Amino acid sequence: MTLLSKDQITASGAICEVNERKCVSCGACIAACKYGAVEFYNTPEGRRARAVPVLCKGDGLCNRRCPTGAIQLKHFTDEELLSQIDVAFPAEKVLQPAKASV
Repeated sequence: MTLLSKDQITASGAICEVNERKCVSCGACIAACKYGAVEFYNTPEGRRARAVPVLCKGDGLCNRRCPTGAIQLKHFTDEELLSQIDVAFPAEKVLQPAKASV
């Protein structure tokens, strides 16, 4: 079954990215990915792995298997998320909890 034959596609908020300089072409990531989202391709420096973003579900199995750490999940960092929260809810607009009366 091909991607285009499906009625709908579910995308993740995170996808993997391969750092070519760290990739040693061992194939561990390809074996770990159950979605077929990592493949080899030829570069001037030799064969390297790459992630196919449309197939990647962002489960991180490939990056956990990579012995050189060449694969990273791309998603929002904690700092980016906290910055977005700070913008959405400025400090002066945050309600303070009511004090309980005894």
